[in-house]
Amino acid sequence: MSTETNTDSRVYTYRNGKKVYLKKEADQFVVRAKPEELASMGVAGEVEKVSPSSTRVTVNKETLDPMMEKAREKVTTHHAYTREDSGTEFLITDRIIVTFKKPPTDEVLNNFIAKYALMLRRKYSDKEFLFQLTDQTGMNPVKLVVQINENEGDLVESCEHDLNRRMQLSTINLPSDTNYIQQWHLHKRFSDPAFDPRSSSNCEDAWNLLNNFGNSDVVIGITDDGCKLDHPDFDSPQKFASWGYMDDLNLVYRESISANPQNMYQAGSDHGTCCSGVIAAEVDASLAVGAAPGCRLLPIKWESDNGGLFISDDKMITVLDFINDKVDVLSNSWGSSPVNTWASNVVNKIASMAITGGRRGKGIVFLWAAGNENCPIDYSSSQDIPYTSGVQWRSDGSGVWIGVETSKTFEHNLAGIPGVMHIAALASNAQRSHYSNYGNSISLCAPTNNVHEYYRMVVTGLGITTSSGISPFIDNQFGGTSSATPLVAGVAGLVISANTNLTALEVISILQRTASKDLNMTGYAKTPPASYDPDTSWDVSPVSPFNTGDFKDIGHADGTWSGWFGFGKVDAAAAVAEALKSSPGVISENTITKTSTPSKAIPDNNPVGITDVITVDEEGSISEIKIDIDITHTYIGDLIVKIASPQGASVVLQNRNGGGAKNINTTYDLQNAPSLSSLKGQPVTGDWVLQVVDAAAVDSGTLNKWGLTITLTQEQSVILNDSPGITIPDNDPVGIERSLNTADEGTIKEVEVGVDITHSYISDLIINLVPPEGSAITLHNRTGGSADNIIKTYDFNSNTDLKTLIGEKVQGMWTLKVSDLAGQDVGKLNKWSLKLVKE
Repeated sequence: MSTETNTDSRVYTYRNGKKVYLKKEADQFVVRAKPEELASMGVAGEVEKVSPSSTRVTVNKETLDPMMEKAREKVTTHHAYTREDSGTEFLITDRIIVTFKKPPTDEVLNNFIAKYALMLRRKYSDKEFLFQLTDQTGMNPVKLVVQINENEGDLVESCEHDLNRRMQLSTINLPSDTNYIQQWHLHKRFSDPAFDPRSSSNCEDAWNLLNNFGNSDVVIGITDDGCKLDHPDFDSPQKFASWGYMDDLNLVYRESISANPQNMYQAGSDHGTCCSGVIAAEVDASLAVGAAPGCRLLPIKWESDNGGLFISDDKMITVLDFINDKVDVLSNSWGSSPVNTWASNVVNKIASMAITGGRRGKGIVFLWAAGNENCPIDYSSSQDIPYTSGVQWRSDGSGVWIGVETSKTFEHNLAGIPGVMHIAALASNAQRSHYSNYGNSISLCAPTNNVHEYYRMVVTGLGITTSSGISPFIDNQFGGTSSATPLVAGVAGLVISANTNLTALEVISILQRTASKDLNMTGYAKTPPASYDPDTSWDVSPVSPFNTGDFKDIGHADGTWSGWFGFGKVDAAAAVAEALKSSPGVISENTITKTSTPSKAIPDNNPVGITDVITVDEEGSISEIKIDIDITHTYIGDLIVKIASPQGASVVLQNRNGGGAKNINTTYDLQNAPSLSSLKGQPVTGDWVLQVVDAAAVDSGTLNKWGLTITLTQEQSVILNDSPGITIPDNDPVGIERSLNTADEGTIKEVEVGVDITHSYISDLIINLVPPEGSAITLHNRTGGSADNIIKTYDFNSNTDLKTLIGEKVQGMWTLKVSDLAGQDVGKLNKWSLKLVKE
């Protein structure tokens, strides 16, 4: 679109001071009306909502102009545009933002308004204004922005469109690591007759809830036979918070003068590398993925030989003293049966560290493998109970039957200590792994492999795929409680990532309370006789009262318990949702209930589907939300159902699951739709939009009714976001400034500052927050050495200086200042956010 002052014949406008070329769509236009309002205006076509009050209409090219004229009789209407360079939508409105070179006098401002027949809608500052076009403006917004930028240079610094944007909910990109799809223990998308989705730990769903793969501030320790530090699944900078290896009675750690990283791995000792991969192998398009890929590791290598570890009480105390203030979780995939007792010094130290130890001083979550002997871990009996497989393995890999060893007493004196969890094994068919130890003090079970303890019967079960120190550096058959335990350790890391205020005991309680009890309760037949062993009466396991896996009420606050499964199978998504929900300061107060009965037909095999709107006029922030859906449909596996909040956050409630079942009559809440937790804390006021799409042909249905039940918090929060994506000038103390303004009144109770900066050497950087009143608060001051990137949230726990803001005014301009004080390395501020909790 040309103007009189420019010979450029292509359609263009201005954005951020630069010319942007546009393509006018020949079959689309945009009207300021909701989709359901168009029929009464006589406007027909394929409709798509592009803002809370605007709709894009697609028609035949021949009917575009007459249909636009019909729409203009009722509402503001203009052509639809896309960017010529990228093809992305350019959703102009009838509003423009004008920044004057200097504060205009009333006379200057009035003359400007009159010249272009504008309405003043908002004043941002003494130089910045929002205007709305009128019918008398005489040109569309694209032409007006061009004319003002090109003809009003003496008066106006810039003129831009008040663009609409449709933001997608930030669901995390799934890992593209070569072996990820095989890792059934992390997601439910694997297809195999031996896989029951109930056995998955649901880590993939937990990552989507967090919108990350775990917090790098969370450190998970592991003691084992070593770790291949240069493995491609652990090769990001700062992946290891530290490491150490035992040398006789001494622990040599990374910072020691004599430390040699090559000593962390020895040929033939691959167990620790596999366990480390289960915990936190990175998402980097390499080999495998761990439960908490974003968390850091701290491996400790015990001395070992022929698959056995050499650990004394003194060595244990040495390691505990070292990791006391360095880890949040400690995973130990080793033990012994029937007796595994430690000196009281060790027991007391672990009990104390579980309460007050750890990087955050809130305790360490200790995890131990329950063991693979098909025997109890903490039990006395009058009968002999086997605790070995009965098979002696030769060096050539062959085995010979020598008979089981038995005991009447099974004692593990770390069992029952608050803060210590023992983890049992669950097969891929959601059945107890045959070898898994059981009985008193089992806390949880987790997915792993399955073999018959006595090697006599075929049992169902897939192996675990994880990192390996042996070329090709991947193990597809890892297993045992050795694999189940680090998996729970990784999930614990995700829970802490979701809420760093949790104590270790609270983390354990969440893991236990949210564990799944929907499991395969089938037991195994007793071991059959063989020619070399005709009398198998020795097979008494599991012994009574643990001879069934039933969940029983034992009077525990975390729920019912099973001698096979503990409180159930670890469920990462449910645990993370609970951790997010239990963040401090959320107190339920009022409940809003709204319903709609649209009785709308759902168009068959139509990607647009239908939408229906419930408007909430009440004010407040969301504490809990439930969504009731009543849909009649003959094949619900065709359906996609989404809810969008007034802020544009979208949550998928139904995503073509359910197969050939009929009808949806369901209440969605945090238990069956944990992604709803992403709406927690958002303002409730505005239009809530339900979208229903039938994505396959033949079957059809109707949206009968739906409703919202929203519980408001007493706590009122102001949430502000800015995503500038701007470069931080290198070696420039002035740096950059970005401001967020709020008109909300009240005083500060809590502050959270989210920062996302890409930078290749973060100790170059200084980050300050400047409140509306008062002095700047330093968030980051040239720390972190050569580490990459700052992606974290600063709050009262991580930065006590923020507490000086308590009682200060919320209202006003909040400014983030970022400067780079050294040369060479460069970066950019991707986004930052403020959460201001009001008194």
